[in-house]
Amino acid sequence: DKLSERFWYLRRGVAWQPVLGACGAAAITAVLLARWPDDAFLLAPALLACCAAAAAFVYDEDALPVIAVTPRGATWRRVNRLGVALVPLSLWAVVVSVRPGHVSLAQPGWWLLGGSTVLLVAGSAALASRHLVPTPGALLAPAVTVAAVAPVTVTGLFSWGTLYPIGDFPDPVRTVWLGVALSGAAVCALALRPGLRP
Repeated sequence: DKLSERFWYLRRGVAWQPVLGACGAAAITAVLLARWPDDAFLLAPALLACCAAAAAFVYDEDALPVIAVTPRGATWRRVNRLGVALVPLSLWAVVVSVRPGHVSLAQPGWWLLGGSTVLLVAGSAALASRHLVPTPGALLAPAVTVAAVAPVTVTGLFSWGTLYPIGDFPDPVRTVWLGVALSGAAVCALALRPGLRP
């Protein structure tokens, strides 16, 4: 019965349109990647941006001031919504596993890359929700899209090493993404901790 309560809440409470819309954009990007694998240096980060944008919308809730004071509690609500971030994360995992266009993606590294980004974005949205921001996705989705694609432009301009390696996944890049994962875990822990704030 508790499981059905959670499904009922998630079905009615989550802003599924933007979540699924961003996932749809990620699926289209994966099709483009299969069609033009030589452009993976740009399309793979765009795919990451779409999945991360989907995670940003997980905590959108227009009636947040009303729901924040319900007896069930804000922690219960935030923890259940974090599970919705598995939708874009699962899409990311499937695309990296399939390797559209036979693009040479080092799977463990790219799984880390996507997982850490989705975790950080979902945690940031949860933290914003904790501070009564009703639609954090509207703020986070554009920011994370720019942040995900900007390294492609910067490395192209300055000939620096890329954060999105096609082929081998070097240790310095893995260290950067492990740092993102640890930051995401810390933000999630901060956002999901029990307390007096909604």
